[in-house]
Amino acid sequence: MNGRTGSTAICREHLCMASTMPATQDTGTPVGYAVAIAMGANVGDRVANLCEALRLLPQHGIKVLEVSRLYESAPAYVTEQPAFLNAALLALTPLEPLKLLAALKVIERALGRTEGGQRFGPRQLDLDIVFYEGMRYTNDGGLEIPHPRWRERPFVMAPLADLAGGDAGPAHQVRSIPWEDARRAWAAAGGEASLGSADLRCVLPLTNGRTWPWQGRTHVMGILNVTPDSFSDGGELSSVADAVKRAQDMAAAGADIIDVGGQSTRPGAEHVGAQEEAARIVPVIRTLAADERMREVLISVDTFHSAIAQEAVAAGAHIVNDVSGGSLDPSMHSVVAELGTPYVLMHMRGDPATMQAPEHTAYADVCAEVGAELQTAAERAIAAGIEPWRIVLDPGIGFAKTGAGSCALMGGLPRVRAQLRGALRGMPLLVGHSRKSFLGRLTGRENPADRDVASAAAAALSSTALADQ
Repeated sequence: MNGRTGSTAICREHLCMASTMPATQDTGTPVGYAVAIAMGANVGDRVANLCEALRLLPQHGIKVLEVSRLYESAPAYVTEQPAFLNAALLALTPLEPLKLLAALKVIERALGRTEGGQRFGPRQLDLDIVFYEGMRYTNDGGLEIPHPRWRERPFVMAPLADLAGGDAGPAHQVRSIPWEDARRAWAAAGGEASLGSADLRCVLPLTNGRTWPWQGRTHVMGILNVTPDSFSDGGELSSVADAVKRAQDMAAAGADIIDVGGQSTRPGAEHVGAQEEAARIVPVIRTLAADERMREVLISVDTFHSAIAQEAVAAGAHIVNDVSGGSLDPSMHSVVAELGTPYVLMHMRGDPATMQAPEHTAYADVCAEVGAELQTAAERAIAAGIEPWRIVLDPGIGFAKTGAGSCALMGGLPRVRAQLRGALRGMPLLVGHSRKSFLGRLTGRENPADRDVASAAAAALSSTALADQ
C-alpha cells in the first residue's frame, strides 16, 4: 500500500480501480483518471512536435488540463545528441494504463518516431506516463508507474513542479496525483536556483524552431516609437533609416529586444487605422530583420491589432506585444496561437482613450487585483490555443493606474506573481516603466527626456523585485 494515497500496488496486467477513484467534478461525477505526462523532443522542429502532440492528445481521449513551462536540457545518458526540449502536462483520461500507453505510442509514431531506436537516444517525440492517479503499476511489458526514473531527471522534476505549484487551479483540485512528492523532489534537487545553465533552463519558443533562454539575468527591451505623438519621443524618427539607426544604437548599448510601435497608447492619443500603423512599422521591422548586426536581438511588435501582428511577424518580428491583453481585438489570441510566437499580455482596463477614468484606476489592492486579472486574461489566451510557455505577463505600469498604483506595483511585483497559477507563476514578467509620468511626478521632471535616471532606478527596483525583463 502507498500510505499517502491509499492506493493498491498493482502488478502484471491486472488493474484494480477500487482503491483509486477517478478524478471528479464538483458534482461527484467521474470525468477520468488524472495523469501526469512528461514530454520531450530533440529531433526535427522540437517546438512544433510538442505543440502537435498537445493538439493530438484530446483526439485520443486525453484531455489536457494544464501545461508546464518549456525547458531546454542537455541530453542525459547518451550525451552525443542534440539538446532536448521538455515539458509536462496534467490530463484526464478514461483510458486504463496500458491503453493510455498505447495511445501515447500512436501519437509518437504520428510525429515520426520509430520503434527499436537507440535507448535514451534522439527522438522526434517522447511521451512518458509519470503518475497515474496515486497508484503503483507494473506489467511484464515494462510499463511501471510512477515512472521509475523521474526522481533522477531534473528535466522531468522541474516541469512537474510547475504543475504542482500554487494553491489553486487544476492541479490543486486533482489531489490524487502525488504533487507534494514532486515539489519535495525538485526542491531537494536544487529547485529554481538550479535553472539557467545549458544543463537545464527555461526557454521561450520562437518561430522556425528557435528558442530564447530567458533565465539568469534581467533582459532589457528598447522602445522604438515610430509615431508622431508618443508621450516620450514622438516625431523623433521621421524615416526608416532614422528608426533603424536608433534600434542599432539601443542594441549596441545592451538592448536584448527592440519593441517597435506605430500606435501611441498615451492617454487620449488619437487612434490611427491599421493601414497607417502598418505603413509605419512594417518597413522598419523588415529592415531590422534583414540586418546582420541585429541577428542576436529579438524584434517585438507593439500592437493590439491582430492583422498588424500578422504583417509584422511575416516581416520578421519574433514577439507580439499586446497592451490590451486581447481585450481590444477578439481575434488576437487565435491569431497569435496560429503564429506560434511569444505573446506579451499586458494588464489594462478600458482602452487608451478611457483607461485613466476613475472607474478603471480604482483598486482595493492593486497588486492582488492586477495579478488576478492577468491570470484570467492568460486563461483566455490559453483557451484560444496559446501555450502557457509562450506567455509573458506585463502588469501595465501607468495603464489604468494612478501614480500611487504604479508605485505600489513597482514595489509589489512578487505579490502580483503570487496571484498566478501553474506555469504562469514562473514565467517572465515584463515591466515597462521607462519615462512614465509617475516617475516625473516623483522626481519633479516634467520633460520625459529628463527621467532617464529615475527610469534606471525603477529598472533596478523591478529587477530586484523578481522581474525578468
